[in-house]
Amino acid sequence: MFGIPQPTLSTTPARVTTPVIDVDDTPEDLENFLRMVYPFGFPATPTLDAISRAFVILDKYQVQGASLRPLRSLLVSPEFLKSDPIRVYSIACRWKFKEEADLAAPYTASRDILASICEEDVQRMTSMEYHRILILGKERRSRGQIHIYTLPLLCSGCFNYKKFYAAFRQKLSEDFSVDYNTFYDRGKCIVRCFEIATETEKEVGASGCGGGRDSHLGTFIYLLANKLSQHEGH
Repeated sequence: MFGIPQPTLSTTPARVTTPVIDVDDTPEDLENFLRMVYPFGFPATPTLDAISRAFVILDKYQVQGASLRPLRSLLVSPEFLKSDPIRVYSIACRWKFKEEADLAAPYTASRDILASICEEDVQRMTSMEYHRILILGKERRSRGQIHIYTLPLLCSGCFNYKKFYAAFRQKLSEDFSVDYNTFYDRGKCIVRCFEIATETEKEVGASGCGGGRDSHLGTFIYLLANKLSQHEGH
């Protein structure tokens, strides 16, 4: 860069004694770049936007090797894998980080890729990379439906349990099809399942054998939430 012809002394302010190169990088991106190169480490509260831009500027100035490793580890930190796995996966694919892409791919199955389709990193995925997470999502949603209909019931001797659970499973399945993201968050899944159970009891006039955590219904709901929220092996 400093080899590029510079302004002559006649057009350069007298106070400037060293070459000055104008760059179009933002101050934030340049700071992060210098932190990675020297290194002082990335800021304490990074965002995926900042991480994505950091990879861009590191590539721009041809930084490779060990300098990228801390940033790659930060990319696949648990908080980002949980909050925006499709973005993590797409960033990893964009820069050909196979290890990180493989780690993030299973988490994408619980997200709707159409919600992220406008992100630049997502748009840079190849058709095969895009197809991979579509298939993972389809498979995981199919497993979710299977869990809803096959999870064992404990109240086989309780009054009207068949009537209640037949209707309850159907309503769960319908709600799952519309908003499966909710069901992959364990806490939200439990709350939603109890809401659907209450609605079902009113509609069919049959009880799910109690509404507490240790009741037959509560045990069923907590087991279902645990099954749906698992990422491992997907």
